Amino acid sequence: MSSLRRILSSRANGARSRGPNTPEGKLRSSLNALRHGLLSDCVVLPGESREGFDTLLAEHLERLGPLDGVEFGMIEEMAASYWRLRRSWAIENALLTQELNTQPEGDDVARIAGAFRKLAASPELGLLHRYETRLHMMYQRALHNIFLLRAAAVPNEPSPISEQPDSLPSEPPPEPPALTPPQNPPENTANSPLDSDSNLQ
Repeated sequence: MSSLRRILSSRANGARSRGPNTPEGKLRSSLNALRHGLLSDCVVLPGESREGFDTLLAEHLERLGPLDGVEFGMIEEMAASYWRLRRSWAIENALLTQELNTQPEGDDVARIAGAFRKLAASPELGLLHRYETRLHMMYQRALHNIFLLRAAAVPNEPSPISEQPDSLPSEPPPEPPALTPPQNPPENTANSPLDSDSNLQ
């Protein structure tokens, strides 16, 4: 894809960057830490690792390389959804463990099945699974929207695989020359084996 080539080129150019040079650029860069901190305050709960969330966000930013503030916001949404999805897994683990402790001693798989059966009868597990589905869809939608924005920004360039233009040529190809019927062969006055009169004689 042409957009992938552009992304890789932008990433390579960004790796050579020495940071902002103008006072305005330095001010904008200094606010990035504040922005990350505000996001951490909104997403990370007491007892969770703020450094872990900041690392997760940094990994997403490095991997996707936002081209502007709009893409940056979408990547923040992805990181927040990812973090909250993992939290929901931890909640499910805690709920199942709590129910598992009420099960009688015996086979471990049977105890897990009993805990799951009891938990499934309550509304908590269904609510948690709907929450997980919503977070997963938020993550996927933000990622899809980033790719849509990048595809819309790339002009119609030749395909890097075939180096052929993506669009049809503006002029139709020339028509092949018309076929002319063959000329009648000159009549042979000599008798031919197919001459009916000569065969009868």
